[in-house]
Amino acid sequence: MKRLYNATFYTMNEMETLNELYIDEKGLIVDAPKQDVDIEHIDMQGQFIYPAFIDCHLHLMGYGQFLSRLHAKGILSKEALIQFISDHMNPHMIYIEHYKPWMNIQKADLDLISKEIPIYLRHEDYHGMTLNSKALEIMDFISEDGILKEEDATKALQSIPKHEIETLTAFLLKAYHQLNKYGIIGGHSDDLYYFNGYHDTLKAFFYASQKHPFYNHLLVHHRTLHDHVNNPIVQNDFVELGAVKMFYDGTTGSKTALMSTPYIDQSFGMRIMDKDVFKHQVKLAREAHMPVAVHVIGDQGLLEVAEILNEIPVKKGLYDRVIHASYANREAIQLLKTLDVFLDIQPQFLTTDLPQTLDLFETPPKMVFPFKTYHDENILYGYSSDAPVEDPNPLLGMFAAITRNIGYTYQESQKMTRYQAIKAYTTHAWILSKHHGGYLKKDYPAHLVVFKKDLFKIEENEFKTLKVSQTWMLGKNIYQAP
Repeated sequence: MKRLYNATFYTMNEMETLNELYIDEKGLIVDAPKQDVDIEHIDMQGQFIYPAFIDCHLHLMGYGQFLSRLHAKGILSKEALIQFISDHMNPHMIYIEHYKPWMNIQKADLDLISKEIPIYLRHEDYHGMTLNSKALEIMDFISEDGILKEEDATKALQSIPKHEIETLTAFLLKAYHQLNKYGIIGGHSDDLYYFNGYHDTLKAFFYASQKHPFYNHLLVHHRTLHDHVNNPIVQNDFVELGAVKMFYDGTTGSKTALMSTPYIDQSFGMRIMDKDVFKHQVKLAREAHMPVAVHVIGDQGLLEVAEILNEIPVKKGLYDRVIHASYANREAIQLLKTLDVFLDIQPQFLTTDLPQTLDLFETPPKMVFPFKTYHDENILYGYSSDAPVEDPNPLLGMFAAITRNIGYTYQESQKMTRYQAIKAYTTHAWILSKHHGGYLKKDYPAHLVVFKKDLFKIEENEFKTLKVSQTWMLGKNIYQAP
């Protein structure tokens, strides 16, 4: 048994705190023993301790790949990126992530670098790719400018040679270790379609979780539903399968999020699937007794998705998921509050995307990242990063939710409290899991994140610089800051 003392433990049962914590051999929090037992006493040196974090929507394998490959994050000019590509040429393929489409690099620009080596630039929103002529030839696709979006970009991704399972496992392990540094011990992830197909990709998750414990809650992409239904794989303590992932609209940066107010070019965005096709996919999920997890960003898209989920309801006891829900209207919110639905929200989109996105609209939408409204209407939600789209550090998400600072405070009435923001990365994040967590109290697993300063009292800007001191999982210290 372990006794952790000399610390402030926030149980997340309101603002209740403890000054010591007992952990048994199974990694569960227990009461102080009433008789003599062997106890390891661990001095936590006056630090501040919370339940460990969960990221409610990211791409674990994609994040590990991002950490392992070339990326354009931090490169801020077209000329600098072209030079970066030229400096990293190899004889097989150039693949660079996090390219910013406003640089307006096109096929002709990449062909000047090489027409013989395929070049792939994956857009920072991960909904688009820019290819040179050789890459287009490999995927057997014609494009004048080489800029592909949504389904066409997915086809380009599928044309890239597959990795060995060992490489996919290495991607995951790299992601796990980095996420532990942020106090994260689990993530709800969408990866099972984009790499080596359903079975091999899933095997990599099993292999990785055996080498390093991490909770993987995996969405089943609708294109792999047949594989999932006809060849079920037994889940283990660290890998569970969740909802069927689907796409309803695109992104605001690409002007493909489905909006009720026009963009500056008078377009309104797009539906990735025709409504009838989307309904058919939802019905297939229902036949498999599964909820759906729907990517939707625009307010008109959110309303239409809510209407369809109301028309084709999920089985009682399960929850559909809405991923993003960045823009809303009152009609959509009134409908959502009647449904068994959970929102996967990315607060950082407000601070990274919104300053540029507002310029894309003729008239700014009214309900933009309405975090507080969702909370006040008792719609279930959890916070996330969509990594590698954003840095998965939960403190950055908390900063965005608490301050709504985009150079100025945007819609102050939608600010969240610190308690609400922390709760969204802890207690709320376990609602959809077969496991339980998110509290520091008796019979809960001892998943802990440790800081030298109190998240409830630090200056707001310190959320952007404070580092995790320790991360614990099932009563074991799995990360210790240098």
